Parts: sequence; C-alpha cells; structure tokens
Amino acid sequence: TVNAVNTPPTLTGIADQTINEDTSTAALNFTVGDGETAAGSLVLSKGSSNPTLVPTNSIVFGGSGANRTVTVSPAANQSGTATITVVVSDGQYVVSTNFVVTVSPVNDVPTITGIANQTINVNGTAGPLSCTIGDVDTAVGSLTLSTNSSNLTLVPLRNIVLGGSGANRTVTVTPATGQSGTATITVSVSDGTLSVSNS
Repeated sequence: TVNAVNTPPTLTGIADQTINEDTSTAALNFTVGDGETAAGSLVLSKGSSNPTLVPTNSIVFGGSGANRTVTVSPAANQSGTATITVVVSDGQYVVSTNFVVTVSPVNDVPTITGIANQTINVNGTAGPLSCTIGDVDTAVGSLTLSTNSSNLTLVPLRNIVLGGSGANRTVTVTPATGQSGTATITVSVSDGTLSVSNS
C-alpha cells in the first residue's frame, strides 16, 4: 500500500530587473507546477519590500496553467529598489521566489502655467501677472526663471520684472516710454538641465 503524500509546488526563479522611472517591466515569464495539483488550480500571491516604490496592486500576474507572467509597474516619479516576492500555494504548502526591481531616476521637465495675452495703453504696465512653476524632482526654490522679448524696442529685457517666490511667481511688463506695437514675452523655467517656456 502506497499512501499519497502531498508535495510542495514548484516555482521557477525570475531575474532581477533594472528599469527607468515611470516605466514598467516587461511581462516576466515563470513556471509553476505541482505533482498532485493541476497548475491551473495553484494560487499565486505577491509582495513588495518597498510599497512606496512598488505598491502591491502594481504587481500584476498574467498567463495561465503552468506558464505565468508577472509585470511590475512602479509608482509615478519614484526611484529606488524593491524586492518583489512571488508566492505559489497548493492550499497546504507554499513556495516563494524573490527578485529585485531597481528603478533608475529620470530628470523630469519643470512646469509653468500659462499667462494670458495682455492689451494695455501706451505708457501702461501689464501685471504683476501670476504664474505657477513646479518640478517633481527639483525644489521650486532651486528652479531658475528667465525672460525674453521678441521686440526689444517695445519691451526691453530690463522692463520685464520677475517677482514672487516658491511655486507662485509673477511677471510685470512695462513697455518703453511712448512705444506701441506688439511683443511676444517668453518666460522660461529651468532645473539646470531641462527647461520649459510659456509665451
């Protein structure tokens, strides 16, 4: 008489992954099996050592039967390292495997809100006009603002004055005395590497 003995399921390993910020891994293949339980009846579960970087609900299984996949999608604008755990169970025994996901930081472009077109009288002043700047990976106090004018006779650069602090900034435009016409004023914000402009 040979008595049946439940054996633990099997689970193949998954290689460590390195990806850029704001991207996902590919669908990573792995195989499950069990001597007594159909592969389709095995239950998968998951875990993350760094839920801020990789929330558990961002670990998604795919595939069917013995051939399964796992895709990891880190949280937006996060970088660092997380150990991902994949667990398979036959209802009695559990087997797990770990792999490391390293998310490399990527410099994001700063942001600046738009400023509406302005119409003023000769010898008048436009502003102070409000705008908001930001950057997900650079402190707003470290961002640099600059200006330009398409018509320096009408609006010399010295007549474009920036104000405010932090995320809340202003620009005041004073055309040259006695001048009339049209000028496009450009306000740019830079994090030292990337910049964005509004006109």
